[in-house]
Amino acid sequence: MNKKFLSAILFGALMVSSTGTFVSCKDYDDDIKDLQEQIDKQKTDLSDKVTAIESSIASLQTAQTGLEAKIAEVKDAAEKAALEAQKAAIAAAAEELAGVKAELEAAITKLQTATDEEIQAVKGDITEIEASIAEVNGKINALQAFQTTTEETLAALAEADTKLAGTLTALDAEVKANKVAIGKNEAAIDAQKKALEAYILSNDEAVAANKTAIEGILVTLGEQQEILDGLKAFDVKETQDAIATIESKLATMATELTTLSNQISAINSNLDLVWAAIAKGVTHVSLYASANGAIINGENVTLGVADIELLSAKSIADWTFGEGMPGAVKFTKGERSKQRATLVVRVSPVTATLNAGDIHFISTQLDGTTPVDLVEKGLVKVTGIEPYKGEVLSRAGISATGLWAVNLEVGDNYDETAYDKATTVVKSEEGYDFSGKADMTLDTKEKSILFAVKVADTDNAARAAVSEYALAFTKDNSEAKAKLDFNVWAGTDGWKVENLHNRYKRSEEDATTTAPAEYKWAGIPAATPIYEGALANVAKDASDNRQSKCLNTAGTAVAKPVVSSTANSFKVKLADDMLASATHFYVVLDKERALSSDDSEIKTWTKLYEPNITGINTVYDVKTTGGEATIGFTINDINDVIGFRVYAVNSNGTLVDPDGRAFYVRVGAVADVISAKTTIIADANVTYDKNLSDKADVAAEMKDKYAEAKGIVAGVDFVTDKVYIASYPNSKSPAFEVKFEMQDGTVKSIADFKGKELKELAKVKSIYTTRANGINVTEYVDDQVYNGTISFKNDKDVAIATLNVSMTKVVPTTLPAGTAWKENQLQADKKTYFCYVLPNAFTPVTATVATMKTNEMFNVDATISDVNKYTFFFTTNDPIVNRKVDGFGNTVLSLEKSKDEFAMIDDVTPYDVVVKYNYGKVSSKTPDQDIVIDNAADGWKAVYSNIYGKSYTFDWASEAYKKAAQSIKYGVDFKYTSGTTTVPLDKVIKGKSSYYAIYDGLLADADGLKIVKEKCSFVTVSTGEESEYFEINWNNGKPESLKALKKDSNITDNVPSILKITVLDCFGNERVIEMNMTVVPNVAK
Repeated sequence: MNKKFLSAILFGALMVSSTGTFVSCKDYDDDIKDLQEQIDKQKTDLSDKVTAIESSIASLQTAQTGLEAKIAEVKDAAEKAALEAQKAAIAAAAEELAGVKAELEAAITKLQTATDEEIQAVKGDITEIEASIAEVNGKINALQAFQTTTEETLAALAEADTKLAGTLTALDAEVKANKVAIGKNEAAIDAQKKALEAYILSNDEAVAANKTAIEGILVTLGEQQEILDGLKAFDVKETQDAIATIESKLATMATELTTLSNQISAINSNLDLVWAAIAKGVTHVSLYASANGAIINGENVTLGVADIELLSAKSIADWTFGEGMPGAVKFTKGERSKQRATLVVRVSPVTATLNAGDIHFISTQLDGTTPVDLVEKGLVKVTGIEPYKGEVLSRAGISATGLWAVNLEVGDNYDETAYDKATTVVKSEEGYDFSGKADMTLDTKEKSILFAVKVADTDNAARAAVSEYALAFTKDNSEAKAKLDFNVWAGTDGWKVENLHNRYKRSEEDATTTAPAEYKWAGIPAATPIYEGALANVAKDASDNRQSKCLNTAGTAVAKPVVSSTANSFKVKLADDMLASATHFYVVLDKERALSSDDSEIKTWTKLYEPNITGINTVYDVKTTGGEATIGFTINDINDVIGFRVYAVNSNGTLVDPDGRAFYVRVGAVADVISAKTTIIADANVTYDKNLSDKADVAAEMKDKYAEAKGIVAGVDFVTDKVYIASYPNSKSPAFEVKFEMQDGTVKSIADFKGKELKELAKVKSIYTTRANGINVTEYVDDQVYNGTISFKNDKDVAIATLNVSMTKVVPTTLPAGTAWKENQLQADKKTYFCYVLPNAFTPVTATVATMKTNEMFNVDATISDVNKYTFFFTTNDPIVNRKVDGFGNTVLSLEKSKDEFAMIDDVTPYDVVVKYNYGKVSSKTPDQDIVIDNAADGWKAVYSNIYGKSYTFDWASEAYKKAAQSIKYGVDFKYTSGTTTVPLDKVIKGKSSYYAIYDGLLADADGLKIVKEKCSFVTVSTGEESEYFEINWNNGKPESLKALKKDSNITDNVPSILKITVLDCFGNERVIEMNMTVVPNVAK
């Protein structure tokens, strides 16, 4: 950056010395303009003006020479480029003045022998010369304007370096002196003065009229002459010495500039360091991490009641929760356990970096002269810091959101007395501080002292940012819970523990077994349950009888939850109200209720399952885990029922539940789940069982999973989300039905698989859904996904295969599927249709109406029960209107001759066609409004076509007829015969339709065509005129044969000819049929 600064300074300084040489042109240019109106009254001597211009050119050359010397000295490329640009500008100005000089010399030559008319012409030349001078002056002014801008920049930078400014001031003074000397041109002044004096002597009237102006000009010229006289004292040597002095000063300046450049480079390096420190340093910190306030332990907390609990309630006993397990918690009677907490802070800028050592907690209380700092006192310890909801960093890092999660716990120097003193103050009911006074008699309360987060950079402790004072460090005094509550989640499915099976009475698989009792606290919770005797503190819990929950219909097996034997099979999560009091929990197998008579179940659980189940036998910290534990399996295909039991402890060391709470899951079968998602476009015109969804292709999955499957499907359960039925406010209904498209094309329902082998599922090709009977289409919520589960069960009522099927009802935005042009006349663009309209009468010219049925033009959705919900719009010609056709089937499009619509039947012009369909009332959002959709945006077109139009061609009826037509002998009548019978020409010509073969036939038999006799002819190809050799012979208005017109001299070569038959179709269109024929010389072969 320092190079840019210094380049600008040097460039500006040199501009001052170079651009000043141009001022002299402007000085006398104004004088010439004032005398312009008088020039045509005299023939003055202009040679002096040439001398003046030559002097100006010399001045420019001098300035250019000076610049060249400076350019040679300059080393910096940018500065040299700037000086080169100035040099070029001076050269251009000198060149243009040279042109002006040449033009003035030419004018002088003319004036020596000029007439009045020629003087007028010279006046025009002078005007052009002045324009050239003005152009030069304009360029000079532009350079001066650039100089001004540069000087303003210099002024702003001058304050940064006094020494450089002084040097520039000295240089500027010398340049200005040089500017005056160069700018005043003696020859120009003298020439103007002589011209003015001559004018005064020869034009008394003009002088009298402009006396004041002339006197002013003389005064100005005199002043300029005085300045020039003063400059004459300087000779060449003195000028050279002055230049040498300037060069010496420039050399000194270059040395000083190098020194200054080095200083600026050092400043820039320091600025980079400062910027890096600013970017990484924290300038603001706040506890407002969310819209509502702080985030503590993952929960949104309103500031003002933002408590951080790092100490549990005082333990009531000495014991260890989860003894022998990882994470076991030791309780000491009368002491508080240390807890962990997480606080989210927001810092600015987001580029800031944080270390754990940067975080402090300060209060408004003073410890001497400084605020109490819990971290410095060792009462609170920051154990880690990481970007909130981001990847945990091993070192300090950057959070893209500015949010940081700060992990806390009680410090290594924790002392209860010191901690209480630092975090609370004892106040009386009246608010006075009586702490430490023996005579305090009023009731007292502990009030928490509010703390702020201070971020103090460990590299610069003097600079710190402080948040709001809104945090309180409190002790856990919550009430101990006496009943354990939690939820079990398998994927997105969740169950409350109260709805899950436990072996309250016996094993669900063996009715002869008896399970141990479930217990609850008889009074307040304790650390150790006592089951018998006078000190018993528990009682049997009849309210926890969940024996029949989540079993199959027969009550012999656990049906839910069904979980997979994977690494993340299911989760156990404490209920929200547990989080306030429980500090730790763990999950174990419910071994006391492994009740098989031969001990096989307990052996399987302990020897096979327990070593391969992750997440059990570990104590979890509620604060750090959110009360959640993930249970998984390291072996596959367990396919068994397993019982689990959860224990939790309150912060005061008491058990939440004396013997925990159990739940049972079935492991393994969920591995056979296949999912199919379908979407139904709602249509009120379709019966529920015909309103089909799209098809979900499941063929590959079904074959892969069930081709080798064993077992029989003994039963099938189908459960879906429910739909609220408006007509029955208290009633619910299954949402949809499921159909299976088999590989052989047949369709099966769910019930069809009952009693079949499971591998029958391998034959399913696709799955689709329909609406359910009895549910109005508007009762399905728009765009809502309705989920369903099909469970295929074995004879033990256990699911051996599961299909998850969903149906989403959507409001239509396009025409029903299957609505399209018929393929037969559809063009390549799939939008344009050739519509062959039929006349109401085939007798030529008698047709008055042309029609086409809609079901002959379009296909529609075959499932629609009311096709009259379709409406078709066909654009007519002039005026352009839409002809409406309601309904589908025998409804017809009509084009009427009386409305000049037959002109549209031209086989060429495309006309717009729009199809609309009324789906009826199908939206839950607007249940009283019909949904009408059209396809106007699709750009459908119809070309109205004539069956005897472009698609209808003509040829000879046989190869024999075609061959005979190429050998018509000159001078002999030509006719076709069959035996002795003449075959007329209209019976040897055959028409062929590429649209529909039923219209193929001889021209004579065409019902819709009529031959126009007066427009038929036999024509010679070479002349385009009627043949001189033959003409058509007519019989009863029919072309029968060709009559020879000449029989004298024979022709010497073949004469290609055309038989032209003009016909009129039923719509009144004329068409010329052209049949190639050849007249040949009449010679013997």
